[in-house]
Amino acid sequence: MTPPSRPARRPDERPPCPAPGDRLALYIHVPFCAGKCAYCGFYSVPATPEAIDRYLDRLDREAHERITPELAARLRTVFIGGGNPTALGAAALGRLLHTLTDILGGSPIEEWTIETNPETFRRELRPLLRPLPGLRLSIGLQRLRDEEIAWLGRSATARQGRQAIETALTITPNVGIDLILGVPELPSLAPELRSLVESLPIRHVSAYFLTLEPDTPYAEAVAAGSRQDPAETGPEELFGVAAVLQAAGFEQYEISNFARAGSRCQHNLAYWHQHEYLGLGPAAVGTLAGQRRTNPPSLPDWLADVPPTFESLDESTRQREFLLLRLRLLQEGLDLQEWERRFGPPAPTLIAALDREVAAGLLSQAGLRYRLTPAGLPFANQVIARLF
Repeated sequence: MTPPSRPARRPDERPPCPAPGDRLALYIHVPFCAGKCAYCGFYSVPATPEAIDRYLDRLDREAHERITPELAARLRTVFIGGGNPTALGAAALGRLLHTLTDILGGSPIEEWTIETNPETFRRELRPLLRPLPGLRLSIGLQRLRDEEIAWLGRSATARQGRQAIETALTITPNVGIDLILGVPELPSLAPELRSLVESLPIRHVSAYFLTLEPDTPYAEAVAAGSRQDPAETGPEELFGVAAVLQAAGFEQYEISNFARAGSRCQHNLAYWHQHEYLGLGPAAVGTLAGQRRTNPPSLPDWLADVPPTFESLDESTRQREFLLLRLRLLQEGLDLQEWERRFGPPAPTLIAALDREVAAGLLSQAGLRYRLTPAGLPFANQVIARLF
């Protein structure tokens, strides 16, 4: 297909003017998935050849419109997520990568991350992916036993998950897995995880609790009483997973993320450190120059050039996000010296609130740095809410 023309940026797109030299991250949302899991709140649609072709045409145009040479020079990480990016197939994924590498050819990219699901990860992807610098492959296993995977409504088997890891390791040593914890009625996956990390050199594990997403079949089933509410499960599975991974040499560098030495996800750290980032594709979010931009959460609307929405981040919002994100970073925690550099001296009310959490044993204090304690970890959201 002939590439579409690339019109000038429209006035309503508000071209940002960020300070030069700051690190920048790029997120690409691929909205296609082989099927929609009952619990999933991410925007995704079935993959058809026509839809994929139109998506790639529009993504090419958006990337060329929005990634200026000045922004490209600041980019350090690229994350291609979804959906399921490998649902595109090898040819279409190759076209997407060609668009990006054409624009970013001179950019000092340190890390590429590509998400995938086991059922669409194929050996023919190897020549496409191997040249990418600092490549990370993140495989969505979610659970580790066939009956539990089926309970979540996913199509891959545990064997397919293991085969996907083995194939990924022939492309890059930097392979991670995504897991879902706190699923009512299911036992802890810690024993199976111990076997997996002892037998394969996985470098990164993300383990997030199942949450109810609005307007999903799972949320409707909970409302109808046919499924248990995952909010009623405790943190015990996370503690078991953390113990297994720490015994295997992983560090818990964020509440839900574990890495071997040198294998932290730099792209996600950019989010948690509140660096600026671009988001391309339907439903993608980005933040530049104090403006948070959200693309239309609909493939047809995004294809039709429906304008994005913008939110101006006031100081109160930025402070709240700083507290939330820094306390989730368990090794770094909340540094009041950095707070003062960003926002000025902390208010006496914040200092008093921090002192109360320390007295309760939920935070520890070392100088001007505060961290969640093991006792505070299950109550992180409540602690953060009380601080602000």
